[in-house]
Amino acid sequence: MQTQSDPVRQDIVLVGGGHTHVDVLKRFGMKPEPGVRLTLIARDLLTPYSGMVPGLIAQHYTSAECHIDLRPLAVFAGARLIHAPATGLDLSNNVVHVAGRPPVRFDLLSLDTGSTPSSAGIAGAENALPVKPIDRFLSGQAELAAEIATQSGPFHIVVVGGGAGGVELTLSLDHQLRHGMSILQHDSDDLSLTIVEAANKLLPTYNAAARQRLLRALADRRIVVRTDTRIEQIEAGTVKLSNGETLPANRTILVTNGGAPPWLAESGLALDDRSFVRVDDQLRSPSHAQVFAVGDLASMDSHALPKSGVYAVRQGPYLAENLRRAARGEPLKPYRPQKQTLALITTGDRYAIAAWGSLSVAGNWVWRWKDWIDRRWMRKYQELPDMSASTSAGGDGDVLDDMRCGGCGAKVPAPILRRALDRLPPQTKEGLTLGLDAPDDAAVLMPPPGRALVQTVDQFRAFIDDPYLFARIAANHCLGDVFAMGAEPHSALATVMLPHDDEDKIAEDLYQLLAGATETLAEAGAVLAGGHTGEGAEMAFGLTVNGYADPDALLRKAGLRPGDTLILTKPLGTGVLFAADMRTKAHGEWIEAAFASMLRSAGPCVPILRAYGASACTDVTGFGLLGHLVEMLQASDADATLDLDAIPLLPGAADLSVDGIESTLKGDNESAVADRHQPMAHTAYPLLFDPQTAGGLLFGVRPDRAQACLGELREAAAPDAAIIGQVTERSGGDVMVVLG
Repeated sequence: MQTQSDPVRQDIVLVGGGHTHVDVLKRFGMKPEPGVRLTLIARDLLTPYSGMVPGLIAQHYTSAECHIDLRPLAVFAGARLIHAPATGLDLSNNVVHVAGRPPVRFDLLSLDTGSTPSSAGIAGAENALPVKPIDRFLSGQAELAAEIATQSGPFHIVVVGGGAGGVELTLSLDHQLRHGMSILQHDSDDLSLTIVEAANKLLPTYNAAARQRLLRALADRRIVVRTDTRIEQIEAGTVKLSNGETLPANRTILVTNGGAPPWLAESGLALDDRSFVRVDDQLRSPSHAQVFAVGDLASMDSHALPKSGVYAVRQGPYLAENLRRAARGEPLKPYRPQKQTLALITTGDRYAIAAWGSLSVAGNWVWRWKDWIDRRWMRKYQELPDMSASTSAGGDGDVLDDMRCGGCGAKVPAPILRRALDRLPPQTKEGLTLGLDAPDDAAVLMPPPGRALVQTVDQFRAFIDDPYLFARIAANHCLGDVFAMGAEPHSALATVMLPHDDEDKIAEDLYQLLAGATETLAEAGAVLAGGHTGEGAEMAFGLTVNGYADPDALLRKAGLRPGDTLILTKPLGTGVLFAADMRTKAHGEWIEAAFASMLRSAGPCVPILRAYGASACTDVTGFGLLGHLVEMLQASDADATLDLDAIPLLPGAADLSVDGIESTLKGDNESAVADRHQPMAHTAYPLLFDPQTAGGLLFGVRPDRAQACLGELREAAAPDAAIIGQVTERSGGDVMVVLG
């Protein structure tokens, strides 16, 4: 996560992680634009490079080789990353609607979501397998291979679409199924592939020589080609053509001309007759000057471009420059697409055909040439420069015009606060006499008779750039202490720090923070009762949480008994993962797994702990697993053993730890318990000291109840829960933990 030294004057939101947007991210990372904040909204964290997808289908490449991980690229660019699909636009208010979270505001918007095969006019299209999104196609391809391997007799595959994509996919799939894998338990001639194309010939944009080479490759593989007819209906086992013919089809694959996302139709943007976004020579919408569109999603008014990754790649530098210029209020730069492009199409078997104008060449050397070009392009986005302070935005012309006040002069102004609060749902709950809806100076609570008031407070600086997601995680972290004591959350007071910025930016960030926090509180049965907002050097958020509990039934750190089994409800590794994330060293899927763990509430675990008679409990947070365990053992006058092989770890945490990446707090945590254990050479050992955000519960339970308790936790509330050790008799003067 990069720091933003300049006040944000322009929010640029990129929707989609297509080829053009990855180049924009790289360029903004190499040269940040002062006063500009980037946000990337993407359905998928891995962007496939279209030029290498046929090689992936033919199994010449691994998935990692031909995908760009958007997470480290976004971190490198200093961009907020929202991993969710866009669902609509409100251009009158400049917001993007996003699935499962509040809308995102923008000043400038760029669309690069790509296209998906169109099924218009095809009855039963839901029975087909579309080639995009590619991750779903690859899953379908694996199922297809398994189906062929287990089925005897003929197996028929129909590919709908005879453009370059359809032909290349068919050849690659044929190679993978018939030659690349020994999966057929019967005569390989039983496998048939047919291409159906509505035009009167395949590959109409290719020159005659290249087309003949490809037709020869199809004929050599005995792939049937049907042109001048189209699919009208897809049924179980057959497809019906417009010429009246019926073809056998165990599986039908759609590689038809692309279609646009359906929500564009309601956006108000100027669209072409296929519902793609019209753009001018500057890649800008003629109807909405704040919107740009690129790649397959765009339709240029002055150029009829095919849907090809070549143009999307070439648009990257122009879009990046025009977004900068638009943010500065400067004239834009026209994009002039090349009149002629080099087409390289593979035949599935490390052989490729090149077409340039009227020329065509082919051979294994052409495949090697294409492979070199593709890998060189991928390295630009997979191998990022090391992060350093020098990459932060800044400039003498963008410093603040005045010194900012401290004390109460650093509060967020009341009108801005009210704008955020007015967008939240009502925060009311029995026992909250005065809360957000009252103008008084403090919240007033009325605890129920016979219930103890349990309070805890926590706050920390933002470790991710998404304020909504950060607040959800932070709120879950703050609730952990209440759950660890067996209490029921009731209400909370928020403490918010935000950098000085434009009023609209502050109001939006504040709303995103409070929206995330109130959603998490609501899931726990609590409400936001009030709080404090102020200016600071960077975003920070915390909660003072109020909970109620039976004073005679509190879960405490003290109470562990020799023989008790130790259970941990969440895996370790958030500290090392986000240390790596800041350095662009963490894979997106690792960070997503960490998010999922941190968002998982400990609340549903509490009734299970009570049902199985937990003897003591704490939540594992900043001091690391060993630090918090030692606290419990000191309070309980006991020792313990830990099984390092049994400790659950988040994906990637051990790999990063072995590479020497660690949280800044790890060393202090290790020193604090250095005399309470003997170091051990084990991949999990360094992670005993890794500080956890929204970590799991650590508790003891009688050994005869441990397995049943663990099973119920895994089924209901904590899928990663594990038995990690045992409490033992105190053996000496100081608490000791034996590692094994």
